[in-house]
Amino acid sequence: MTLRAEHDSLTGYLDSVLSRDQLARPLFTNFNHWNFIQGALTEIALTLHNNGSEVAIAFWADKTPMLDVAWESSRAVGTLLLSPTREQQIEKALMSAGIAKASFVKPPIKRWKPTEKITYPKVMNRTSIRAMRYRGADMGRAILQVHPDRDTPMTDEHLWPSKWVKIAAQSFAYVFDQTLETIESKDITVLAVFNGRFLHDRAAAAAAKIAKIPVLSYDQGGTQTNFDLTIDDTHDWDALQHRMLSLYERWDPAERDQLGSSWFVERTQHLDPMNSGFVDAQKIGSIIELPEGKKIIVYFSSSGDEIIELDLNWDTFFGGQENALHLLSKLCAEEPNTFLIVRSHPHKRGKPAIDVKEWMAAVGEASPDIHLDPHSTIDSYELMRQADVVVTYGSTSGIEAAFAKKPVVVMGPSAYNILGTATSVSNEIELREAINEPRLGDWSGAVSYGLLMKRRGFVYQAISETGSIEEFVISGRTATSSSRLVKKICHMVKDSRMRQLSAR
Repeated sequence: MTLRAEHDSLTGYLDSVLSRDQLARPLFTNFNHWNFIQGALTEIALTLHNNGSEVAIAFWADKTPMLDVAWESSRAVGTLLLSPTREQQIEKALMSAGIAKASFVKPPIKRWKPTEKITYPKVMNRTSIRAMRYRGADMGRAILQVHPDRDTPMTDEHLWPSKWVKIAAQSFAYVFDQTLETIESKDITVLAVFNGRFLHDRAAAAAAKIAKIPVLSYDQGGTQTNFDLTIDDTHDWDALQHRMLSLYERWDPAERDQLGSSWFVERTQHLDPMNSGFVDAQKIGSIIELPEGKKIIVYFSSSGDEIIELDLNWDTFFGGQENALHLLSKLCAEEPNTFLIVRSHPHKRGKPAIDVKEWMAAVGEASPDIHLDPHSTIDSYELMRQADVVVTYGSTSGIEAAFAKKPVVVMGPSAYNILGTATSVSNEIELREAINEPRLGDWSGAVSYGLLMKRRGFVYQAISETGSIEEFVISGRTATSSSRLVKKICHMVKDSRMRQLSAR
């Protein structure tokens, strides 16, 4: 029996968001080697081909000046060592399924040079890089999505390596020019990219925008589905929430609450692999002693580095998380019967030292009654159950607290602000009221979040799985990763190149 996903069929979804003319000549760009992404591309391309579209596929991962964040193996090395890359195997399998060899397009500009002169900032900090443009496209934000190393902080005082910024800019420009030329020369009618967030994918999407053709984004699916595909912008959280509410409305009432709840239950039991890095140090059921007769306010911090480059007016979100925490602590200090606990996000354990230092200083200045640092073994889920009010800057903890039937106040951008699960505040008056007169949110709204997280997107129909996360089957052919030797050599090459670019 086929697992029911958010959408019954890929064909049905595509026909609901695009016309047949728009689906006539799709272009797929691919710059990375994550297995689930290559599987999604293969499924979508094969489905469109079977429905009569003239599919074009651009496997350009080996062509870009800067290797993509998820680049894994070189075609040249795989061929030399008689261990073809998964990309090469997919290409052969798709050709055997009827997609013509000419459909696998090469970069059309042979001796490429930037069409427009790239202007580099004199000061290589975030603000200056963010302002960089190329042919009208927002190049700067794309560059900032991938860091030179794990110790690159959010602070604007940090100067990025000039070699890194320059090669990233050239790589963006390369993909932009090559994609736009392909779109124009082949009369492409729709572009499909991975996620749309990272450097090369954003460049391709920007080219499609200039060409005025629609962009589809493919991505990882839910915990029980294979992949997602959407016409919405990657960071359109309002659209994402409307999908949640719509899915909940369409789902069998006898099943939806149990299924949606299971996503939350798995996280509280530390069974969700996507959450394991955050809770691995926490002991299930571990609690702290709290004073009686006090209103317990628990603040869960969010992943600031993941939202810093969102194109938002941060003034409407208290100017940043540190300011939000400072205001919250001020209001709590004015109420003698209020007890404030700050739970710093466990992700801080692996974040840049400067970012951690600045956040710890902000917490110190806020002076909560209790601060649970990123290494604390206290169970976050027990902590939210102990709270009278949960406050967050947009962390997933907010929706999890709403599921636990706790009043939730959200002070920053979130993916659950329109689900009816939390009280969104944007100023001191609203925050004071939300704390003094806390309101329970809509529990079904929280469940709708969990339901989409379980069954988001689609299940494979044109290709099939083998049980291994490294492979899948296309028309009877198994596509798997290259040998360990190939991957080891390529990893060494990539690591060496990245060290050179990040050197100062």
